[in-house]
Amino acid sequence: MSPLTTLWVLPLAGAGACLLAGRLGRGAARLCALAAAASFLAAALLALLPCLAAGGAAVFAEGGRTWAFGISYRLAADGLSLSLIALTAFLTLVCVAASWTLDVSAGYWACFLALASAATGVFLARDLFLFYVFWEATLVPMFFLIGLWGSENRRRAAVKFFLFTFAGSLLMLLALLALVTARHAASGEWTWDLESLKGTPLGPAAPWVFLGLLLGFGVKIPIVPLHSWLADAHTEAPAAGSVMLAGVMLKMGLYGLLRVSFPLMPGLTAAWAPTLAALAAVNAIYGALCAMAQADLKRLIAYSSIAHMGFCLFGAASGTSQGLAGSALQMINHGLTTGALFLLVGFLYQRAHRRGLSDFGELAVRAPWLSFFFGFATLASIGLPGLNGFVGEFLCLAGIARSAPPVFAAAGVLGVTLSAAYALPAYQAVFWAPAGPGSASAFVADLDAREKAILWLLCGLMLWIGLAPAGWVAFLEPSLRGLVR
Repeated sequence: MSPLTTLWVLPLAGAGACLLAGRLGRGAARLCALAAAASFLAAALLALLPCLAAGGAAVFAEGGRTWAFGISYRLAADGLSLSLIALTAFLTLVCVAASWTLDVSAGYWACFLALASAATGVFLARDLFLFYVFWEATLVPMFFLIGLWGSENRRRAAVKFFLFTFAGSLLMLLALLALVTARHAASGEWTWDLESLKGTPLGPAAPWVFLGLLLGFGVKIPIVPLHSWLADAHTEAPAAGSVMLAGVMLKMGLYGLLRVSFPLMPGLTAAWAPTLAALAAVNAIYGALCAMAQADLKRLIAYSSIAHMGFCLFGAASGTSQGLAGSALQMINHGLTTGALFLLVGFLYQRAHRRGLSDFGELAVRAPWLSFFFGFATLASIGLPGLNGFVGEFLCLAGIARSAPPVFAAAGVLGVTLSAAYALPAYQAVFWAPAGPGSASAFVADLDAREKAILWLLCGLMLWIGLAPAGWVAFLEPSLRGLVR
């Protein structure tokens, strides 16, 4: 089996193996999931090595059979794709390890691996029909993770998640069909190949095709006002499900813009850049204001994701080398920091079965390791210099400051300020404020060795990127050079 195909087949095979192992007992399924996730991470890191040796400039491609209407099996990977695949593999292993003590069926583990497989396919596909198939395939395992293993209102949240994201997918499909049909009309050839579709004459339909792609990808980012599914999905999903939702699935939306929309329609991308920057500003400020209004820790982090993805969109809209590299790096940063925060809230909820800001107090005394890791991830999330969030946000804002009116950079700076205004008071209320009557702090034990090991890995990566970002930026830049305006 070819290397790129192995990357998406391996976790899918692991999902099937988990279901079979489930017949031997839940422990066997759990061990199978751990082995599959570890193998997937090893394969992703091995795939990175040749690209690292080439400084991120190498592109690895695989081709196969072509079917009716020009649909073909074509995969390719560069620094951007392989970085996101490595992030997916790492977070999959983290989710398996974080869920280790849960008494869940084999289907739980299979859903994580199936989701990882489909997301990997999205990051590899260069045939747009194949891209769409993988894109849609991610919805099914996440729907079941929320609907079967979520909280009290899980079914409503799962249906809302599915309807919103499926509607966005249909808009994307319509735009892709219009693009492929226009290509056939111009050349007499059916093709879904991404490279072959570049330069397709669309005439007066071009803005509508771009808008369809923007809406389809924008639901997943999510761009305000297409965001209303996100908070409910995060709130009701299991903690590990929220990690995959924030760390992997939200990245697919921005990746779609960078990989599909911008290269196919560079002229419209430049024309729509001010609109994209305005949407980014709305995300950064609105998401932060909504987070400030939350009394539930998990919901607060969910809205913070909207704000952070706004910074990624700032970088993408800038069309500058700094902004685009910052956007790609911030996708990785967000996966690490927000993933850590969702895990920490999950660990807290497992102990106390509560997660309100007013439900705790003085946890820094009762659970010092929990307090340390939560504080570390919070500081990374708000962009403290020396940690990963600062580098990504700075590059995104530097890019938008160079390419757009100053009001957009000012909105970004306001978003950074507001992030501290919601994150630090929340941390203070839970870990340092006096415990009030009925506080659940007495039920909270500190982190065990397994939980600390997971968080040391996440925080170590945050520190590494924050202190030595140049190598990460240099690795990502070659994949994005064609988008620089």
